[in-house]
Amino acid sequence: MDLHKLEVFLNLTQTLNYTDTAENLFTTQGNISKQIKSLEKELDVILFKREHRQITLTKQGKAILPYAKKIVKEYSTMKIKISEIQDIDNSTIELHTIPTMPNYQSFGLITSFLQSYPKIQLQLKEEESYNLVTSLKAGKCEIIFARTFEFNDSDLERIIVENDDFVAVLPKEHPIAQKKKIDLIELKNERFLILGNSTNLYTPVLELCKNAGFEPNVTYEGTRVDLIMQMVQNNMGVSLMTGKTAQGFDSDKVSFVPLTSNISNKLCFIRVKGQHSKANELFWNYVKVHLNSIGG
Repeated sequence: MDLHKLEVFLNLTQTLNYTDTAENLFTTQGNISKQIKSLEKELDVILFKREHRQITLTKQGKAILPYAKKIVKEYSTMKIKISEIQDIDNSTIELHTIPTMPNYQSFGLITSFLQSYPKIQLQLKEEESYNLVTSLKAGKCEIIFARTFEFNDSDLERIIVENDDFVAVLPKEHPIAQKKKIDLIELKNERFLILGNSTNLYTPVLELCKNAGFEPNVTYEGTRVDLIMQMVQNNMGVSLMTGKTAQGFDSDKVSFVPLTSNISNKLCFIRVKGQHSKANELFWNYVKVHLNSIGG
C-alpha cells in the first residue's frame, strides 16, 4: 500500500474539503480525488459520502480511520528512530518565530522536543511577521513559526499547528463587552488601536472592517501588543486582534469578544522544500507525530 494514500485520507477526514486538503498537501484537487478513489478501490470500500457538494465519512471510513492513523504514526516514529541513531549530537537548529509564540501550542512542542533530545540546540530568534519568510528563503534560518492567511508558495512546506480567529478587544465597561458575539458594524464609530503595517495583521483587520461595511477610524498603529492592551484598558479605544494573542495578555479590565464574521488564519512551522540537516528532519518528524498529543 502507498502510504501517501493514507496521509491523503487522514487529511481529508480532518478538512472534509478536497480543496483544503489539496492546499495542505501542495497538490491539486483532482489528484486528491484520484488518491482517494485508488485507496477505495484497493480496500474495496467507499470511504466518503459525496452529497450536495459536501462529504462525510462512511461507516467503513470511520472503521478504517484508527488503523490508518496508527500506520502513519508508526511509520513516522520509525523515521524518527532511524534519525536518532544517526550523528545528531550537538546539532543546532535555527528557528525564527513571531514574538507571540509562547501563546501557542507550538511552544509546548518545542519544549517537549528539547526535553526528549537535550543534545540538540534550538536557537530561537523573534522576528516581525512580515520578515520571516524572507529570512527563511535567504538562509538566515532553517525553520520559521509564522501566521499564514493564504499559503501558495511552491518552494515551501508547512505543518499546521492550530487555527486562530480575530476577536474584538474592548474595555470591560464597554456597553457590548459582555456579549457572546458581536457584529463588527457595532464598532464602526469607535477609535481603533491596531497593530501596524509592519505586521501581517494590519491588512486583515482593515479587510474585516471593510467586509462589515465601514472604514475604521484608526487612531493608533504600533507593534507592541502589550501597549495596545494598556490603551484599551485605559478607554483610549478598541482593537481587533487574533484571539490567542489577545488571551496571552488577559486582564480583568479588558474583554475579548468573538466576531460573527471572521478571517481564519493558521499557525505553522514552515521550511524550504528539499534536503535538510538530520536535526531539522528529526524536529520536523517529531512535530508531525506529536501534534495530536497537544490538541493540534
